[in-house]
Amino acid sequence: MARRELLALAPAVPLALSGVASAATAADSVGTLVADFVRAGKVDGLSAAVVRGGRTRFHNAGVIAQDSRTPASERSVYEVGSISKTFTGLLLAHAIGEGKAAASDDVRKYLPPGYDNLERDGRPVRLIDLVDTTSALPDNLPDWRQVIGGAKPAEVPFIAAKLLEGYTSQKLLADLKTASLVDKPGEVTRHSNVASQVVGIVLERIYGRPYEALLAQYIERPLGMASGAAEPPPALLVKGYGPGGVATPALTEPVIRAAGGLRYSAADMARYIAAQLAARDPSIALTQKPAWGAPDSGAIGFHWQIAKTVDSQTYLRHSGGTFGFSAYCDFYPGQDYGIVLLANRSGAQDALQALGSAAHEALFGPPRGLAALEAALEQSRFADVGASVDEVRRRFPELHLNEDYVNAWGYRLLRTPRLAEAKAMLGYNAARRPDSWNAHDSYAESLAATGDKAQAIAEYRRSLVLNPANDNADKMIAKIEAGQ
Repeated sequence: MARRELLALAPAVPLALSGVASAATAADSVGTLVADFVRAGKVDGLSAAVVRGGRTRFHNAGVIAQDSRTPASERSVYEVGSISKTFTGLLLAHAIGEGKAAASDDVRKYLPPGYDNLERDGRPVRLIDLVDTTSALPDNLPDWRQVIGGAKPAEVPFIAAKLLEGYTSQKLLADLKTASLVDKPGEVTRHSNVASQVVGIVLERIYGRPYEALLAQYIERPLGMASGAAEPPPALLVKGYGPGGVATPALTEPVIRAAGGLRYSAADMARYIAAQLAARDPSIALTQKPAWGAPDSGAIGFHWQIAKTVDSQTYLRHSGGTFGFSAYCDFYPGQDYGIVLLANRSGAQDALQALGSAAHEALFGPPRGLAALEAALEQSRFADVGASVDEVRRRFPELHLNEDYVNAWGYRLLRTPRLAEAKAMLGYNAARRPDSWNAHDSYAESLAATGDKAQAIAEYRRSLVLNPANDNADKMIAKIEAGQ
């Protein structure tokens, strides 16, 4: 299955957290969702903050450690993983706002000599590439995936943590000299911890001060947040666990902080999301502007993923995962609403995103256009998806169906299984997006599932023409031709 991967200082006035409630009531739909999530065994502890209309409400469930009876609270401190990148991007935005850097600057302007490798096909890695996720830098240095060998999944976090032990910014800079760019900078979005680590180093060189000091000056103190780099009080520190519930090492090495090593409570993150919604700081506003792509089909700001909902509401989101934690946050400026979800189990980012979507729907209701489209498709038995969409959109012009949304809908049908309906939905996506290799790859999968092998091969080959690097298409064509 092919999947597209989808990242001047304002007055220092702390944001008040008004209307706070520390526990959910039986009638509170979001509180019920949070409690059910923990009750289902997906995580051991979960803290949520809902920011709406200038007020914040907290919902907590579970405990901060398996061997503790201490309940999770809005003051419990979790690792936020790659959400840390949005903090680093905001610090870079401050540097740009102060005239200390320009988004279009070649990153080598701020590094020592010897980084000729940070250019490909005449295109250097720019500062903006580092924060809009198009840097083409490798994901990790050192690359722990190359040394895990046949290690069991539960052993991988300890191997990776051992590699990071004692690994400094100086060692990262040395390894960066021999790193190869994956492709031409500025063209393809992909996850890279190294990119954010380099931003952290650049900021330290620009200001001549440690990353942690910049974080405190420009973000934490103005917003009234605790330090994301300091060791929290033991009574507040949440213990992290792998997917199987095995305790994992903490991610505390300073070299990773700018990319994924910050730790905050739900109360801290609520202040951060409230500031994002207000966007009174010009630097915050800058981070929310698309730097790559467009919101209609998916964009990236300074690490924020920017998209539109099915009813055309613009929202920004980011998730994070470490050895033992998962985190997710999103916010909708037009609705003055945001949510933060922090959990002490790795690998739960997608589940937290789904929880965030369920919370939004519980508070705002399902989109009317989507409900109408679902009814129309069921009534017509998906006979003509395009005609159904056009008819519903005449009544609900805000109906917005991007490629990924339709693709995910098709795969839900495929898994049900409702094979004919899945083929209709994914075929509509491919017809509407003839230049998308992923749409054709997905459509091919539904064709193969319904037994149309010849057409499936044709669609996989179309996908390969659009993206020769689509290894999945090669494998599936071979599998079909072998009669498997």
